[in-house]
Amino acid sequence: AVVSTQSAITAGEYSSLIHAFYKCQCPTPVHLTVDTQLKEQKMKINTHISSQIGVKNGTEGCIFTPVSHTITGAEADQVSLKFFQGLRGNKKTPNFNDQEQIITSCSEMIAQINIVMGHVKKVLSGEAPSDKELGRQLMEVVQSIPNLDGDTITNMLNSHMQDLLAVEYLTYLTRQQLAISARINQIL
Repeated sequence: AVVSTQSAITAGEYSSLIHAFYKCQCPTPVHLTVDTQLKEQKMKINTHISSQIGVKNGTEGCIFTPVSHTITGAEADQVSLKFFQGLRGNKKTPNFNDQEQIITSCSEMIAQINIVMGHVKKVLSGEAPSDKELGRQLMEVVQSIPNLDGDTITNMLNSHMQDLLAVEYLTYLTRQQLAISARINQIL
């Protein structure tokens, strides 16, 4: 993909040259424009492909044709993206409290589970029609969840905390050792 940090492809810009360069690298490069100035209070993204135009043995050029695109992201990134979206317009320094983020994520997950449970109850009572594809997807989700009891989860969290404390303690020891080394070097 050819990436450009402008709101649109305009005449007189270097878009055609950049696109021609990438056309040598792959047969159909996609020109992606990203509006980093946030003119419409959101990051507008457009995608284009080029088509050659002109007269045979004469002047040639290209025209950029918009193509549809879909923005996807890894599920692990969604937590961070939601966190940063929550900072929009906030003048305060963000609080990176892991516990608050876990509580927020769990609350959102519980809300989503309640929505799914409500739909399942409606299907079981006959209020809503059943959908085989949705049923299969729900079954895949349920089967992908590891079967862990509360004690196992508690032990996993405690071992993680112990690892963090060990790293913090080793960091403290390293700082102290460097301070002692610096003092010894000053004496010598």
